[in-house]
Amino acid sequence: MIRYLPKLMLTLDEIKDEPSLLIHALTGCMFHCFRCFNYEELVEKVHDEVYEIDDVVAYIQKQDHLFDNIILSGGELMLAPLESLISDLGLIRKTTQKPVIIYTTGLELAKMKNLHDRGLVDGYHIDMKLPYHLLTDDDYDLIEMTMGIRLRSLDLVKRLEEALAFVVETDAGKSQIRSVRYPFLDETAFAECKFHVDALNHRYNKSTPYFINAFIDPEATKK
Repeated sequence: MIRYLPKLMLTLDEIKDEPSLLIHALTGCMFHCFRCFNYEELVEKVHDEVYEIDDVVAYIQKQDHLFDNIILSGGELMLAPLESLISDLGLIRKTTQKPVIIYTTGLELAKMKNLHDRGLVDGYHIDMKLPYHLLTDDDYDLIEMTMGIRLRSLDLVKRLEEALAFVVETDAGKSQIRSVRYPFLDETAFAECKFHVDALNHRYNKSTPYFINAFIDPEATKK
């Protein structure tokens, strides 16, 4: 069973010019990215009150006319068991015809493919934390600073790179790739990310957009 934050948000900030319903799943996250503004609320905090899928569906039924998209985020939603993902997304599909988008790191590529093949997801907005295609064994410290995990090999990075390719290859107009403008990264890092996305778009004859989101420091917002 997937638990959801009982604060569903109608937002204009996630997709330009398209009102969207943003739903946060309390499924944890494998990463602890640099000063993540969601980590305390969605990963560390124990919530006494939560929503289950029936609560989410009831909200969608009442407010369906107010939004153009449904966005499911985390944490990392894809850490939930595949059976729960299939069940919950299936119920959402039966409730509304609005496109369903999942925010993800790309960590669970097999699940991403499964949900796509079942027609349960219309698009993925996938993180590109670093120019994965350029990382070497000399970059473990940079990976740890950025993503909060210590690697002993680049196997996980290769999986994330494969997930990027999958998102572009299967994009039907609802997917995105996005980076965060971390203060310790040079502009060349984002130029390399864009170059890689452009190359994937050329390979698959797609036009998946690439965005660089502003870094929001949670410590600064508390002051």
